[in-house]
Order: sequence, then C-alpha cells, then structure tokens
Amino acid sequence: MPSQIISSALQSGRTVLTEIESKQLLAEVGIPVVETKLAKTKEQAISMSKEMGYPVALKIVSPDIIHKSDAGGVKLGLENATQVGKAFSEIMAAAKSVDPKAKIHGVSVQKMARPGVEVIMGMSKDNQFGPVLMFGLGGVFVEILEDVAFRIVPLLKRDASQMIREIKGFPLLEGYRGQEPANIATLENMLLQLSDFLDKTPEIKELDLNPIMAYKDGALAVDARVILESNSDNPTAGSAAASASKKNLDRLFNPSSVAVIGDKMALGYMWLKSLSPFKGKVYSVQTDPNEFPGIAELGVDNYKSLNDIPDPVDYVLAAVPRTVAPIIVNDCIKKDVGGVCFFTAGFAETNTEDGVMLQQVITDMARGANLNIVGPNCMGIYDPQIGLRQMVEQEYGETGPVGFISQSGTHATIFSSVGARNGIRISRSVSYGNAIVLDSPDYLEYLGADERTKIIGMYIEGVKDGRKFFNCLRDVASRKPVLIWKGGQTEEGARATASHTASLAESGIIWQTVINQCGAIKVDSLDEMVDTMKGLLYIKPSTGNRVGLIAMTGGQSVVITDTFAKAGLQVPLLSEDSYQKLGEFFNIIGGSYRNPLDIGSTFLMAPDNISSLTKMMNILNDDPNVDCVVLELLPAFLTMGMDPDGVNHILDAIAEFKEKSAKPFLVVVTNSHSDAQEMETRNKLMEWKIPSFTGFQRGAETLQRLVKYYHFHNQ
Repeated sequence: MPSQIISSALQSGRTVLTEIESKQLLAEVGIPVVETKLAKTKEQAISMSKEMGYPVALKIVSPDIIHKSDAGGVKLGLENATQVGKAFSEIMAAAKSVDPKAKIHGVSVQKMARPGVEVIMGMSKDNQFGPVLMFGLGGVFVEILEDVAFRIVPLLKRDASQMIREIKGFPLLEGYRGQEPANIATLENMLLQLSDFLDKTPEIKELDLNPIMAYKDGALAVDARVILESNSDNPTAGSAAASASKKNLDRLFNPSSVAVIGDKMALGYMWLKSLSPFKGKVYSVQTDPNEFPGIAELGVDNYKSLNDIPDPVDYVLAAVPRTVAPIIVNDCIKKDVGGVCFFTAGFAETNTEDGVMLQQVITDMARGANLNIVGPNCMGIYDPQIGLRQMVEQEYGETGPVGFISQSGTHATIFSSVGARNGIRISRSVSYGNAIVLDSPDYLEYLGADERTKIIGMYIEGVKDGRKFFNCLRDVASRKPVLIWKGGQTEEGARATASHTASLAESGIIWQTVINQCGAIKVDSLDEMVDTMKGLLYIKPSTGNRVGLIAMTGGQSVVITDTFAKAGLQVPLLSEDSYQKLGEFFNIIGGSYRNPLDIGSTFLMAPDNISSLTKMMNILNDDPNVDCVVLELLPAFLTMGMDPDGVNHILDAIAEFKEKSAKPFLVVVTNSHSDAQEMETRNKLMEWKIPSFTGFQRGAETLQRLVKYYHFHNQ
C-alpha cells in the first residue's frame, strides 16, 4: 500500500515530490535523512535556522523546479540571520526569474551536514527489467567520474556488498591516506532497505539520494529527489509470452515423431535430409505433386495434410510461405502436436504491416490453444543423441553436456560445428527467432532442469519479459554455468530524464548488470563463447588469479606477461625453493626463469627435453605463489629435429601433467610458420583433452572469465 505522501501527490496530479516530501517518505522506511523544515517566509527561515544551529543550507521547494542548483535555488554554509534572510530573498527571486509560472511552496531549511565521503544511491526503472538500483561516488563526482554500479531490485545481501566494492572509488570509503573510513555495513543496509522499499512501492519511477554523507559512525542523506508515475504496473506486465506447457515441452525436445511441412526440391529437401538419422518416425506434408517423387526417393511417407497422418505427431517443422502459417497453426492445434517450429520468415522482424499482423494472428491462435511455437524465423531444435538436426552438416550420435539457446539460427548452427572441432559436444540446442510464444526464459528453465545439460550458452538479442528472464537466470546460474552473448549491445539506450540514475543506466550497462548479478558469464563473440565453454569443460576450477607462465622464446615471454597482466591476472615471482630447483638444470644461455620461464634453449638443448619440460611444469605446479600454469607451444619449436613419435611423447607428458596437477592448466598454441602445423598441434591436444587457445589474449581472457566466475560462486 503506497504511503500517504505518495497517494496525496498522485491524487493532486503531481508526479514530482518536493525535497521535504521525499525525505519524509524515506524516513518512514528507516533511511537516515538530515532534518529539513519548510519556511514560507523570510522570518520563518531565520527562526528555523536559529533553532537548528548554524551553519544551515537553504533550497527552493517547488515541484516545477527539479534542478535546484542550476536555477540558483541553493545556498550553502549560511552562518547567521543576515545571511539567511538575504539567501531566502535571492532564492525566491531566482526561482521566479527561471520559471514565473512555477508553483513555489517555500524554501527548505536544514542544518549543514558535517563533511564525509559523498556517495549516491538512486533508482530508475528499466523498460525490461524494472527497478534498477545504483550506488557510486556522489556530489559532483557522479557527473564527472560516473563511477557507479547497478543492480536489479530486489537485492541480495551479496549484491549490496559487491556493488559498493566494485566502484573504483571504493578506497575512499576504506579511509584513503588517513581519511576517516566510512561505515560500509551501514551503506549496505541502506541499499537493502531501499531495495525492499522500492520492490514494494511500484509508484516510484525515479529516485536520487545525492549526496549521502558516509561517516565512520553511520550515514546521512543530505538531498533527496523522488519522481512518481501514476501507471505503476510492472513495466513488463502483459508483454510476456504464454507460459510453456511442461508436458508439451518434453514432447518438443524429445519427439518420437516429426512432420516436415513444405520441404521441397528448391530447398534441397534440407529438412528431410537433415532428419535422415532421426531415431523416430519422419513424415512429410506436401501438396505439390511435383515434389512427391523426390520425397519418395528419400524413403519418407508424404501426406497432403497434417491431419491425414494416422499417428500422433510430437514436433512439426514448417517451411511454408508466411501466408500459410495460420492454416498450419490451426492444423497443429487440431492434431494436438507437442509444438511447431516455423523456419518461415517475413513476420514482425520485417517491420511491415502484413508481417506484424500475421505474427499477431498466429500468436493469438497458439496462446489461446496452449500450442508451443518455436520461432518463427528460426532453425528449431538440435539433439544429436536422437538425430534431430537443423542442418545436414551437423554431427549426430555423440552427445555432450553443453546446451545452446540462440535467437539466431546462424549462430546456433555455427556454434554446433565450431564447438565440435573444439571438443564441445551438444546435449540440446534451440534456435528460437522471433520468440512469439516460447522465449529464452522458457528454454533456459527447461535446460536448467535437464540432466544431460551441465553448461548452457545463450545468444540473445532481446527478451519480452525482463523480470521473468532475470529470475530464471538467477535460479539456473546458481546451479549451472550460463554464458550469455548479448547481441545489439551498441544500441543507444540512454534516456533524457531528471535523475542521475536514469541517465547513467543505459541498456548495455543494464544487461551487463543482469549477467553479473545473476552469476552468469558475459561473452562478446562466438570465439569467446567457444573459448569459455572449452575452459569450463577442460580446465580445473580455481578462484586464484596468479599464473605461472612458460614461453618458448624471450620475446614471447615478454608479450605473454603483458597480455595476462592486462587481462587482470597476476604474474608473481616464484618461491626461493622453485628458483633453486630451476637453477639446477636451466640453461641460462638465451633463457630466463623468473616467471615467465623462457624455455627455448633449455627445451631444445636438453638431452631429454620431455623430462626437462615436465620438471618445469611440476615446479610451477608445486609453487605456492602460482594458482594456474600456462604453457605456450610453438609448433615449429615442437617439431624441430623431432619425429612424430617424439612429438606424441611430449604431448603425452603434457596430458599426464594436466591430469595429475590439482591446478588449472591451459596451453596457448602460437603460429609462426604454418597454419596447418598449428591446426595439427591443436587437434592432437584436443585428442588428449587438453584445452588450447589461439594466441595469448584469448587464453588470458578466458582464464580471467573463469576465475571471476568461480570467485562469484565461492563467496
């Protein structure tokens, strides 16, 4: 139930609370605010100032003047009655000059707060995700530095703690260079109080507490601004797709029978050929007699209507003109299918009147009948275990632990191919296009409960119900790694609003916030998706960020150090014990072993280079200053004067080390001479289930993402 302050303001047609109303509202929920009184006359201002004790601050109180300082409506540090009287007159005159029609309630009088570290807390509403809470350095710093952190409401205790500590100005709160530290626990509690208040008060559209003075013994909000909205429904209410039927989703993802509608010679019978290894029954629906012979050659039974098929149908693939789509939906409803995938494009994504109208028609039909639609404008479901494919080129038979959810059909099919070459095997994958009935949260929830799926990757361009997606992601990511590649990150999302919070919370930042807050992993490309998946599958988990590096040459040792350090990882000195052991055999001519180890000459000149390499890796593995071991392999060096058996023995030794080591281990394969030689080395490593990365940067960034992920989930 809204506060009386909110109700009164909305009933009178006001959406902007005055500073005094804002502070009263916040005080009701336990937020500490500086005492503030309203003076309607100069005499009242002087009297109130004397009662409070000097120095005081005066500010204009008007629902029509939001930016008080810009309007000349703020006077600070007033030391006596003369200054207060003069300030009152100047503020009133300035307000009338700026906006002669402004409704002026008077001037607020408050005692000047003692100096502290200035911070800001604020909230704005995102169109997809609802209330977003902000924390950062306050006062003028918020405008100059924009050093802020965001979280979606409601906050967990962990969220409040993390958002305070992730701003760059956090050292100021800890007591930088002898300054008095702020009470971090008080600030965390204020964020949680605000979160709870905002979660229960949908009438608030925007809020700013700036500045809040943070002290060693507490905190005090000096200024407050609250903006309301009369239509206070959930910003995503009514936009969500119909809830998926769990029973039908099982039929959709585990079909015993599939019907393909509209496949033809012009398409190369791509769908029917893709389903050649399918373990269930495949039917064709095609009315063109010219297509009958080609379908018969594939050994598939053809029918002129879906409802002519005598047996139940779990999954329908429709590759028909868009104008036929309503007929197909109607037939699917009559046939009681588990779900239908529309490869068909040309709907709302075209931004044409006909496309939008047709999409709405089939959406309404499907929701009314509880029919699950995948798409339209998509490639549908891929399950290699049962031979349900999206393309002929996709592998089948061998399954794996990785689920992939993609709004793009291209990304879904490419990931399955590129992933397979990198040791990433699919459990289930879905391309879902326009998401008119089933959206990403439905698929995420399903794969989150799927026992075959241990890791989930997602390519997302947008969601219809941000709150549903946030809740689902937070739940699933607490149990399984979820990687998110967000398409369309450069879309301008900043809004011109009255509050600092809303102007700073553009769409890209909000998506980053959602991913981080839920404990998912953000990736920005197919390469990053594949690299991180590979790391999760084949690199042992660790929260430590100290790396022991092994490079093949002196120049490479410099570059690998720079790259891993720039990625936020540490390259520490080794222990004295490690240096003593290395010194017993390391060839110092043309080499170095401080960290990184420049092993070129030692590796090449050693009588037993396998033993030499093993010793180096073991020393780094045993070193207490090292959390992760990274080895560069230069194929030209690896094969220099060595037969294939010798190379295999080296790879055997590396694989044995990886298995025995308790620490994360990864290999970077650098190319200096031959692409074929590099690929051959990478393929051999993959046979031994050793993750390798193309270049130092990809290896370093992957390790940094993994360390961040494991740190989050081990807190």
